[in-house]
Amino acid sequence: MYHWTVNFETLEPMRSLPRLRVAASETQLDGAYHLEGRRRPRDNYILFKYTLEGEGAFRDAGGEHRVPAGRGFLTRVSDPATAYYYPPEARDPWTFVWAAFDGPTADAAVDELVGRYGHVYRLPRESPAVAQLMAFGGLGRANHEVTAAEGAQVALVLLLELARSCQEPRREHPVSVLVRRAQGLVRERLSRGLDATRLAAELGVSREHLSRVFREQTGAAPYQYIVRQRMLEACRLLRGTGLTNKEIAARLGYATPAHFARSFKATVGATPGGFRASAMAMPVL
Repeated sequence: MYHWTVNFETLEPMRSLPRLRVAASETQLDGAYHLEGRRRPRDNYILFKYTLEGEGAFRDAGGEHRVPAGRGFLTRVSDPATAYYYPPEARDPWTFVWAAFDGPTADAAVDELVGRYGHVYRLPRESPAVAQLMAFGGLGRANHEVTAAEGAQVALVLLLELARSCQEPRREHPVSVLVRRAQGLVRERLSRGLDATRLAAELGVSREHLSRVFREQTGAAPYQYIVRQRMLEACRLLRGTGLTNKEIAARLGYATPAHFARSFKATVGATPGGFRASAMAMPVL
């Protein structure tokens, strides 16, 4: 079952840049879902499939690899040594998001990535690569025009994130660790009315110190980051659920629906109702 599909038409494609073809999200619960590279010699494109819920399976020359939530696989669809499928003994639905792209640059990068690190990768759901794929579900249409640079950026961000996930991380500066922890707490506690003062207290630092280093690292104050994360979640709820403004306001920690609506319009540029009824793309905040 497809939840959404977006086909991309690249305006003035460039051979030197990866070309984005399709992004989609679907759920499988059928043991007959089994696709093999040896049966698809003409499908000359690259596929990245990331599990959101449940578990899928991917097979290559090294055997079978399970692909639970938080993992994805990268492959040339026509590779005769590979296959991907809904595991025969599985009972829970396998829900995933995927992207297809092609081009000589992408081919070379994928061949090197797979040759060095294999086909299966672990990525957090909040990673930029996964977030940008999920955001396409908010386009509200099945066909979308992109420039060569826009399409290539999606593929390149994905490939860079996969490479980064496998390479030895450098020792992070304590300030970077603090800011990353702050961002994680904000995302985890959107419904608790978290503000900069409480955030600093949770981290064991002063509000002044947190505000200074947060701005240095991100270019924004903590309260601005909190508002942006709330608004992104509000957009997701407005498009993906039937919750009322009152229910969304309560879920995001706003004291009143009016306060939520004012904040939403100031940040997104539309009222909650207007955003829900329109074909506006998901905002980049």
